Amino acid sequence: MRAAGSGERAGPADPSAGSASPAGARSVAAWDLPTRLFKWTLVTLVLLSWATQAAGDRWLGLHIQLGHAVLILLVFRLLWGLVGSSTARFASWVAWPWNALSYGAQLVRGRGRPYLGHNPLGGWMIILLLAFVAAQGVTGLFTADNNGLSGGPFANLDFGDPTPIQRAFGAWHHLAFNLLLGLIAIHVFTNLFYEAAKGDPVISAMVTGRKPAEPFADEPEMVAPPRLWLRAGLCLVAAAALVLGTVKAFGGKLPF
Repeated sequence: MRAAGSGERAGPADPSAGSASPAGARSVAAWDLPTRLFKWTLVTLVLLSWATQAAGDRWLGLHIQLGHAVLILLVFRLLWGLVGSSTARFASWVAWPWNALSYGAQLVRGRGRPYLGHNPLGGWMIILLLAFVAAQGVTGLFTADNNGLSGGPFANLDFGDPTPIQRAFGAWHHLAFNLLLGLIAIHVFTNLFYEAAKGDPVISAMVTGRKPAEPFADEPEMVAPPRLWLRAGLCLVAAAALVLGTVKAFGGKLPF
């Protein structure tokens, strides 16, 4: 983990890094495209998962497929956090808790410096969001439908007395989603506040991949790794193999 406010010099991510923004200020690369695709794909899958669950048991098959896709995306993000671009790597935005609290105190006093990637508090929010989404995906592997006849790939495994286990995982599956909705609401409100009140384009940067150049506390510009798309493709293939292979290895039924 890094300390809040620590910086590291980095070179430009690409030749277009010095392009001007509409306001005339120099803009710099902030997020690579695989990271942005991950974020918006995950948002879409979570929304579709909610919709298919609300639609009833007849959509259970698609709901399970979406759950597997979510888990694959999460494992991809774990791998990409190790080998992706500089702002995507966990080492760049996972701060020690006391450093995150220190940043929060500075923010309250109006002295919080801007960050190119996630700031220390935002980093912990991302960790919580990913953890709750992961809890949804994992518990979904064990839950059954309302009739107890079908469900996730591990719903029918013999645990000695599977009904209490299915009920426990099912209860957490629903509870975790309600908690996830609360975290999403806080995340969205905070990002809107940063965008509108503080002029930090955290939302638009996750769309365009760029931010106006500032004296950022973490790094001046994103540094992309060599063969970025090859790395991203290998991470995605590895993630799919890990998730689907684990389900199959432990006796689960693949939904595809």
